[in-house]
Amino acid sequence: MTGERQVRLRLGTRAVSAPAEFGTEVLEYTGITVQRVEAGELMDQTWVPVGTTPTFADDEALIAEWHQALRWTQARADV
Repeated sequence: MTGERQVRLRLGTRAVSAPAEFGTEVLEYTGITVQRVEAGELMDQTWVPVGTTPTFADDEALIAEWHQALRWTQARADV
C-alpha cells in the first residue's frame, strides 16, 4: 500500500462572511471536496460547490474534477 494514490469525495458546507447593511452576514454553501491522497497523506483538494438542488452544470463540474483526480491516481503508474 506504500505510495498508493486515492481519490476521496466528501460532502460538506463552507461558511463565508460577507459585509451586510448592519455588520457581517455568514453565508453557508454546500459542496463536495475532491481530495487527492497519497500514502495516507492529503496532497491536494478542490472544492466544488453544489446547490441544494444540483443543476446539470453542478454535475458536470463535479464529474470533470473527479475525472481529473482519477487520472492523477494513474499518473504515477505511467512514469
